[in-house]
Amino acid sequence: GAVAASAVGHVAFVSSREPQTRRPHRMLRAGVQGERASERNTGGSALLPACLGAGAIAAASRRARNPRTTMRAEAATDMWQPRLTGWTPQELAAERQRAQALPEEPGYSGPRYTGPGSINDAFLDGLIQAQEQGQLLPKKDAYLMVLDIIEVLKSEQTLGKASIPQGSHLTVIGDLHGQYWDFMNLLKMTGKPSPTTPFIFNGDFVDRGSWSIEVILTIFALKLKDPAAVFLNRGNHEMLETNILYGFCGECGAKYDMDLFNLFSEAFRNLPLAHLVDGKVLVLHGGLPGPDPRIWMPGQTHDPTDAIPMTALPTLQDIAQVDRYLEITPESYAQSIGPTTDDKEVNDIRCLIDILWGDPRGGEGYGPSYRKGKGVYMFGPDVTDTFCQLNNLQFIIRSHEVKADGYRWDHKQLLSVFSAPNYLDTGNNKGAFLKLTSAADGSVGIEPVSYTAVPHPDVPPMKWQEHITTNYSHLTRLMRKKMSGMGFDEFGDSDFEGLMNFDEWEPDEAEQFQEAFKVDQYGRDI
Repeated sequence: GAVAASAVGHVAFVSSREPQTRRPHRMLRAGVQGERASERNTGGSALLPACLGAGAIAAASRRARNPRTTMRAEAATDMWQPRLTGWTPQELAAERQRAQALPEEPGYSGPRYTGPGSINDAFLDGLIQAQEQGQLLPKKDAYLMVLDIIEVLKSEQTLGKASIPQGSHLTVIGDLHGQYWDFMNLLKMTGKPSPTTPFIFNGDFVDRGSWSIEVILTIFALKLKDPAAVFLNRGNHEMLETNILYGFCGECGAKYDMDLFNLFSEAFRNLPLAHLVDGKVLVLHGGLPGPDPRIWMPGQTHDPTDAIPMTALPTLQDIAQVDRYLEITPESYAQSIGPTTDDKEVNDIRCLIDILWGDPRGGEGYGPSYRKGKGVYMFGPDVTDTFCQLNNLQFIIRSHEVKADGYRWDHKQLLSVFSAPNYLDTGNNKGAFLKLTSAADGSVGIEPVSYTAVPHPDVPPMKWQEHITTNYSHLTRLMRKKMSGMGFDEFGDSDFEGLMNFDEWEPDEAEQFQEAFKVDQYGRDI
């Protein structure tokens, strides 16, 4: 009971279809019925809190336990707030009808999207050319494309399966982070994905770079054209919290509208967490499962000899059973700490945190991450070796960290790949992609290909975050991100170098971040 109680608020993305007897952090799949089914339209407890953005995610769980907060939320103004409820099939159908009725937009000369069948090579070439010329896919088409990708992703498994075609290869792409021009350069080197040349895109498609819309719509178009040859994994930047803070939400609002962001978030929650290639290679975004029990040692350092010992590891089947339809909140990380439990909801959020956020380390066992104050782990080579042996894996591919050459073998059986060169225009790193082939002895061969950044229009990284700070300051109230960090070019590949990774909040910022969740937009205590 104590463990279950501590899990409340892990994921405060509240399903409007969820019975009130359920804990408020669990999202249920579309079609699950409950006494809250009509709350989104009737103004019930699915109303969003006055403390918005990433703060709203945390505040939502408190609201479920504090009716006074709900009253304050009901009294708030009608400022835009991110949707904190799941979508039913009926709501998605209604959204499709609304999208189809959107007016035509003048001035667009590229191809039109009318359904998956409308995408062929000519469509892709035309879309890429139009986007390079500064044109955007019409709003109606963008809405319909995201609605269609939601249906495709909902049909897929948490642990997907991919194969290397006989006599050909499979390409693995790491973080792209909205760097559209580098993505286009990559596609010139690899060619487009096809049934004979499949791709795995390993998360972090958006945020940071200022062409995230162009990147994600291109990826979605590739997936809709060849759904059995294009595989997508979720990264830590396919999350509501990070999208609000690192540019994608603002880019949606600046280029289309804020409501389209809600549909993108629904698509991201349905992304698989990993793919298994021919039963031999596991591809996931961040890290392997953390310790169980989930121990956190106060005062533990990043010294490789200061470690939490490796514990029993899950199997691939355990990962396949994770309910991925979740959002991680700022409260989730610390609340994931606790003893071993049979509670599936607790174990699912722990696994999701590890897969999206974990990093390798040089020492054995587990250590604290540079990324978050508590609840995110780095894992040692003994964890990688044991996990591979337990699950009969040749090696593991992950992304999530900048690498000087775009890739690096962090452990003997762990390869990182990062595909955004000169990250944030200051990284001076190369990007890379991986070509996987089937060797004569039945093993998987791997060829990393590095490349450098190409020129892009004079638009700085994080350009569209100003759309949030200017028009929706309530989303990031009390957030004072250090702008000087944009010029910091040491990315903290892992504790091999011991460099601070500025990708997330530094400790003093994290403290401000948590404080922001305790007040409404007027600074009143919640």
